[in-house]
Amino acid sequence: MSLINLSYRTNYLHTYFKTTIVIPDTNETSYKNLWLLHGYTGDDSAWIRHKNIEKLAREYNVAVIMPEARNAFYTDSDFIPYYTYFVEELIPKVRSLFPISDKPEDTFIAGSSMGGYGALKIGLKNPQTFSKVAALSPITDIVHFRNNPDAPMAHNTFDTIFDSPEKIKENQLTNLVTPDNKNQKFMTICGHDDYMFQDNIDFANFMTKKFSHNYTFDKVSGNHSWDTWTKNVEKIFKWL
Repeated sequence: MSLINLSYRTNYLHTYFKTTIVIPDTNETSYKNLWLLHGYTGDDSAWIRHKNIEKLAREYNVAVIMPEARNAFYTDSDFIPYYTYFVEELIPKVRSLFPISDKPEDTFIAGSSMGGYGALKIGLKNPQTFSKVAALSPITDIVHFRNNPDAPMAHNTFDTIFDSPEKIKENQLTNLVTPDNKNQKFMTICGHDDYMFQDNIDFANFMTKKFSHNYTFDKVSGNHSWDTWTKNVEKIFKWL
């Protein structure tokens, strides 16, 4: 296995951001690839710290790209234009440096919590890039998340990113679904004891109506924690 720590100064963010990449040693020239996103307060090492991602990458012969997002919510803001950086700079940069496929059928995105929101958002907005999208305990309603007393993000931090009703509306996942998403496949997983379980149920009902057999929802035991995500992330690798 190759474990690569990439750090470079981005043109969009004007600072150094990190990405951790795992590539199997099967000497392919165009690996299927999973962009695996971390949650709030995490970084590019979060998944490596909690789960043996190298083992999963080897078993499923997929390159795994884990970018640092800090607490940017995978969203453009006045402070960090993170979404634009991810789509317009990071993806082309990684593709130019490493042996990963650029075909949609080989390119997947997933994440947990804030990273689950990011995966769903980026996936929905870029169907020409990602054929499959998965999320563990995703934030599916950003307004409910802001107002939930169990949410870890302070209101002023949230409001710095989503700073107007228009910004909230254009970043709500249910508002991002278009006919262009009809050929994608989606999967969400959430624990019964998750503080956002009902939001996930509501989102699952919405997605089932929109995508029918192209959407899978798995209700599991557990809460909003790494214990739940590490127990269930291999389901995503198998599904992919």
